[in-house]
Amino acid sequence: MVIAAAVLLALSLETSHAFAEALISRDRSPEIAASEDVYAKLLGVWSVEARDRTDNGTFQVTAGEWLFARTLEGRAVQDVWIAPTRANRRTAAPRANRYGSSVRTFDPQTRTWQVTWFNPVTGAFNVLQTRMDGDRIVQEGTVGDGGRIRWIFQEITDETFHWTGERQLPDGSWRLEAEFFGRRR
Repeated sequence: MVIAAAVLLALSLETSHAFAEALISRDRSPEIAASEDVYAKLLGVWSVEARDRTDNGTFQVTAGEWLFARTLEGRAVQDVWIAPTRANRRTAAPRANRYGSSVRTFDPQTRTWQVTWFNPVTGAFNVLQTRMDGDRIVQEGTVGDGGRIRWIFQEITDETFHWTGERQLPDGSWRLEAEFFGRRR
């Protein structure tokens, strides 16, 4: 029985390694120009302070971790966004419970990035389109009820970034729903 368990573990590790090798890419696809590689500065591992708006309008603060890597032959940038951190997963409040992934794929016809975010913990699933606004990466889409959302990476340096998540109100104004402050590990 112990030998069978060891064989299963070895096969599982081999499969995991093969999957990671097929998914993760070291370099950007040559089909994507350096000027179009808008997510390059985010590649790596980040510690994040997440601030989420609660129902009463205050903000709940949670420590998280955000990992970004090139994937799919360098034609995508994928992340894993975890809050609270893996070390603190048992203490999650439902509003701040994230263990999901975004896949940002480059469309060679439109020369733009599309973003798909999914969080199996909460069932969240969003599709957004990316555009640049100066140095800001602006991602816009809709949620299930048709409401518009806007996620912005801004103030990006080699060591930090500021992300904001907004929802459009019926009067057309935008309300901050969440903001994340990232610091490179």
